[in-house]
Amino acid sequence: MSARSASVEAQAKLNLRLCVLAREAEGYHQLETLFIRIELADSVRVSTDTKARHLVCEGLDLPPQQNLAYRAAEAFLEASGWDTGFEIRIEKRIPSGGGLGGGSADAGAVLRALNALAPTPLASDALMTLALRLGADVPFLATDAPFALGWGRGERLLALRPLPAREVMLALPPFGVATKAAFGWFADTAAGRAGRAPAPLSLDALDRWDAVAALAVNDLEEVVTARHPAIATCVANLAGAGARIARMSGSGSTAFGIFDRRPSLSTEGFPTGTRLVPSRTTTSVASVKLLD
Repeated sequence: MSARSASVEAQAKLNLRLCVLAREAEGYHQLETLFIRIELADSVRVSTDTKARHLVCEGLDLPPQQNLAYRAAEAFLEASGWDTGFEIRIEKRIPSGGGLGGGSADAGAVLRALNALAPTPLASDALMTLALRLGADVPFLATDAPFALGWGRGERLLALRPLPAREVMLALPPFGVATKAAFGWFADTAAGRAGRAPAPLSLDALDRWDAVAALAVNDLEEVVTARHPAIATCVANLAGAGARIARMSGSGSTAFGIFDRRPSLSTEGFPTGTRLVPSRTTTSVASVKLLD
C-alpha cells in the first residue's frame, strides 16, 4: 500500500543579496537574489487519508483558506487531477511578516510532500510553475537546493554549490512588514521609478563567503528602515558584534547576521521587544519523510 502521510521540516530562507530591477508593465519588479536556507523551520505534516480539506496551524491565527500552505494543497490537487482530500498540520517557528519566507516555506513543503505522496507526481517544471503562482519565494522553497541564485519573479533559479555552514543570529523586532508595502515604498523612490538593469555577476564569486559578503545588499532596506528605524538598529548591532554579513532579509522585518562563530549577544541595546534567535545556514535541504 502506498504512503498516505508525509512530514517535512519547512526551512526558512535568507536573502543574502536582493536587487530590485526594472518594473514590469503589470507593476511587478524583476529581482535578482541570492537565497540560502537556514535551520530554523516549521514542522509540516500532510495526510491524504481523508475526503475533507483541513488545516491546523499552531502559532498562527489565520483562516485556512488564507493560509498559503492550504492554497498550495488545493492548487496541487487541481493541477495533478488527484481526487483526494488533505489534512495539513503545521507547527510554526518561523515568524510571519519577517522576510524569512515562513508562509512560502510551508507552501513549498506541502508541494514537496504531496508530490512525494501523489500516485502521479508532477514533473519538476510543472511543480515550479505551480509554485510561482503562489509567490516569488515558493519556487526556491519547493526545491531541494540549499543555496541558489534567482531572477525574475523567482521563477528562474540556478542551484549553487552549498557554502560551508555558518552561524546565524536573527534579530526579530516585535512587528512585521508587509511585502506589498515595502515594494510600494521602493516604487515611490527615484530608483524605483527609473528601474535598473542587473549588474554583471560572476558565478565564481558565489563559491566562498568572503566573496558573497562583498556582494551582499538589500535594495529594500533603506526604504523599510526609514519607516522602521528599529530594523536599522538591529542591523547595526549585528554588524558591531562582528557579523560577516549584517542585513535585513527580504522585505523585513528580520535582521540577520552571518558569523564564523556563534556570538555572545544579549538583547541589551536592541529595540524593546526584539528577540534574538540563533540558527545556522544549511548545506542540505530537509527530505520528505513518508510515514505509512
